[in-house]
Order: sequence, then structure tokens, then C-alpha cells
Amino acid sequence: MISVVSSGQETSMNSENKLLISSGGERVALVRECSSFLDIGKGLLGSAEPEDTQGLFGGVLLRIPAYRQRYCGLINSIHMIGMKYPLSVFWISEGRVTEKVLAEPGFHIYSPSFPSTAVIELPGRAISAFSVGDELAFEQVRVSGDVLSGGEKP
Repeated sequence: MISVVSSGQETSMNSENKLLISSGGERVALVRECSSFLDIGKGLLGSAEPEDTQGLFGGVLLRIPAYRQRYCGLINSIHMIGMKYPLSVFWISEGRVTEKVLAEPGFHIYSPSFPSTAVIELPGRAISAFSVGDELAFEQVRVSGDVLSGGEKP
């Protein structure tokens, strides 16, 4: 079970910030948030397949810049060129899953049909983690080993 440390307690200097994603009150994923141009462009490209942490899927959340949020299609697409494993891709708008796809490695581009504010990339085995229409909760946490410390929601 994951321990949640109150914000007043010390955590290790080796801790890192992550986002804990929940759906229906159940913790589902622990992801790294990407908001810079380079991080968004890279996503999970070049990485080993994320491992689960105490039953939570690992992955990334790509924050789509405000000037691109009103668009759909190629501008908010993801590509699988160079990927070595399948991804579960979830497009998010206003905290809800609007679309999802199991993205296969190869020369493939996946584009949303609706405008999005974020994209979640998880390992392919996580495709059933969320359904279209699910409302998601995001909590900033600090991870140090097996211990999480709660933070403010983004």
C-alpha cells in the first residue's frame, strides 16, 4: 500500500514530483508531468516501458499549451515512430477522458477528434484503466522510494 506523508513531514532529498491520477476514487496511475516544449515532444519516446509502482501504472501526462487547446487533429497528435512498445493514449479535456487509443509501435500517428488540454501516455497494458467519459482527479505528490507526500492539486 502507498503511504501518504503529510506535507509537514520531511521526505528524502532524492524525491521527485509526480502526478497521482485517480478515477472514481481509485488511484490508477503515477505519472511524470511534461509541460516544456521538448518534454511534450518526447513523451515516452526512447524510454524503457514504464514499470508499475505498487499497482499504479507509470507514464507521462503531456500538458498541451493553451494556444493549442482549442484545436484537434494533427496539432495535438502523438506519433509512435521509434517506440519499442505499445502505449495506451488518453486525451483529456476539462478533467474528462474524451478519447483513447491503443497506439502500436511503428510509423503511426494518432490524432484526437476533439480539442484536448492534456494527453496521458501509459503502457499498452493500461488501455482499460480509463474509459471515455471518466472524470479524473489529479494530485501533485512527492515520491521518495515507496512513500508519497500529498501536495496541492494542479
